[in-house]
Amino acid sequence: MKQIVSLCLIMVALAGAVVWAEVSPASRVVPIADKTVTSATTAIVSANQNRLALNCTNTHATVHVRWGSASAATTTGQRIPAGSSIEIRNTAAIYMISEGANVTVSCTEELR
Repeated sequence: MKQIVSLCLIMVALAGAVVWAEVSPASRVVPIADKTVTSATTAIVSANQNRLALNCTNTHATVHVRWGSASAATTTGQRIPAGSSIEIRNTAAIYMISEGANVTVSCTEELR
């Protein structure tokens, strides 16, 4: 019983130490010219330490794309299904690759 009480006190102490952080809202929204994503890895944006988010839409009706680093491939990286949008919260360079035919991707960058 003493061990359970000690464990509960430690959990309560840890819970009290939680610090909530608030992300500042974007101060600028930058539309990016549409990109054609092919079967070769395509650079979408370069690294940007001021980026809060990159919002992209796969405009193709049937072909999926994947996003990730320069090593993204048709079977690796996160899939963006045809007709779907994604918010990428990352400051690194972002690349995409098509799983089939050429795909147009529309993106907007949110900056601090």
